[in-house]
Amino acid sequence: MEFGVFYQLPCSEDQTPVRRIKDTIVQCQLADELGFDAAWLAELHFNPNFSLLSAPFMIGAAIAQITKRIRIGSAISLLPLHQPVRLAEEVATLDVLSNGRAIFGVGRGSMPSHYQGYSINQEEGRERFIEGLELVLGSWRQEDFKYQGKFYQSHGYRITPRPIQQPHPPVYVASNSEDTFGIVGALGHSILVAPTIVTTEGALQGLEFYRAELEANGHDASVLKVNVNVPIHVARSEEEAVKGFEKTIDNYLETLRMIGQARGASQGSSRASSLTSKIVMDEFAAVGTPSQVSAKLEKLKKMYNPDEFMCWFNIGGLLPHSAVQSSMQMFAQEVMPRFQ
Repeated sequence: MEFGVFYQLPCSEDQTPVRRIKDTIVQCQLADELGFDAAWLAELHFNPNFSLLSAPFMIGAAIAQITKRIRIGSAISLLPLHQPVRLAEEVATLDVLSNGRAIFGVGRGSMPSHYQGYSINQEEGRERFIEGLELVLGSWRQEDFKYQGKFYQSHGYRITPRPIQQPHPPVYVASNSEDTFGIVGALGHSILVAPTIVTTEGALQGLEFYRAELEANGHDASVLKVNVNVPIHVARSEEEAVKGFEKTIDNYLETLRMIGQARGASQGSSRASSLTSKIVMDEFAAVGTPSQVSAKLEKLKKMYNPDEFMCWFNIGGLLPHSAVQSSMQMFAQEVMPRFQ
């Protein structure tokens, strides 16, 4: 079992972007020292209360310079918003800067404001995603890759630098609907799953569909990864852990609801209207003492049979830097060894 840390990086009105970003980089350095396997960075736009990560690969480059072994991934890069060749170059550059530690986590995204802000028709999102992924992968795999699609074309230019990992960095695709689970399985990529968005039932059914499509299309499941996102907070007492988590999860859910009301509901913001901190803690998160968190992860492991857990240590962004570091340390020292 592998464990990563995940950052969405919300910034409340009494926080500053400089402090939040610096704290995140320091926490990723700590994660590297503690033995976490990956640092995952979201890509979101136009709302600092929800996320500062509009340019995750820039933050990833900073993390690469102060870490030695931890892999650095996007979770997720919103492919339909990008020119694919340019994105392939950015990921390859991160792979060089990190000496072969980049991971390419990718998806369509579901927030209407993202598509509107980039002047892209959201109804084109699926086609743009499929074409874009073909172009990114082709640009990495071939030095003179040519491509002719509905939205994108490539005339055989050689991207530079080339990624260190060959044929390319690991690819993970986020899946939030049954058809997307099937597409990812048919294409033969590793998968990112967030049960808080798709529901427990949706995640279980989707993973069953994903694994069936892997087999039907002749892909070797042993070389692919299932990664499940889990909100986590660890403290010495259950009371302390619950108190800290309730404050930060309530902020996250309220921000999601406000986004849905102001700009049109995405899948996540629609889902938030039915969630409470108690539901999240009971069903999706691992909150409590090290023993309680271990027991919850064991339960989730049996449910989803994942290869990796993506640990979201500060889901709403309101936990103090010191509390996040303490939670990470207890998790690495007292929880992770039980699964390794």
